[in-house]
Amino acid sequence: MKEFDRLIEIADTLHGPNGCPWDKKQTFQSLRPHVLEEVYELLEAIDDDDAKGMVEELGDILFQILFFAKLGEKSKRFSLKDIVEVVSEKLVRRHPHVFGDIKVETSEEVIHHWERVKKEEKKERKSALEGIPKTLNGLARAQKVVSKLHREKIALPEKEHHDSAEVSLGDQFLDLVIQAHGEDVDAESALRTALKRYEKLLA
Repeated sequence: MKEFDRLIEIADTLHGPNGCPWDKKQTFQSLRPHVLEEVYELLEAIDDDDAKGMVEELGDILFQILFFAKLGEKSKRFSLKDIVEVVSEKLVRRHPHVFGDIKVETSEEVIHHWERVKKEEKKERKSALEGIPKTLNGLARAQKVVSKLHREKIALPEKEHHDSAEVSLGDQFLDLVIQAHGEDVDAESALRTALKRYEKLLA
């Protein structure tokens, strides 16, 4: 696709001898906050059902990927080709019902096979929690943990009585996350949607 080829050329130019001084001094670490910001801007566009905004933010994220690929190439650690090959192989491997001979009828079966293949790939992991990014915010991490417990058929722990308001409120938050999981609702998105009503009061 010529548009994508042009974007690669732009990235090459920015990192070239006569490129942008700011771009050329960036590192994997220095780009971390920019990646996070772009993802949250995309989430805002999705929440607002803003197609133009989604196109713009997805473009920014796509360029972030190319930026990381350029850093990988300059440090001789990996390339854009490596990124594309790895994700392509993973998608084929984790969709045996599409690219293999396994038959499925429901999305639940798809998730089952996805998790099965993932476990085979990540045999070095000692805990299911190792697949959950520690950098996730508390609400999203809680929903991931609850989902993992459900998928592994592990019973939720009994709540204990506490005099601490912090612990009590934490349990209440978890109760809401468990309810969200049971009703197939993304807790983080639900909170952002509800918060909009309050934000309008300050607009």
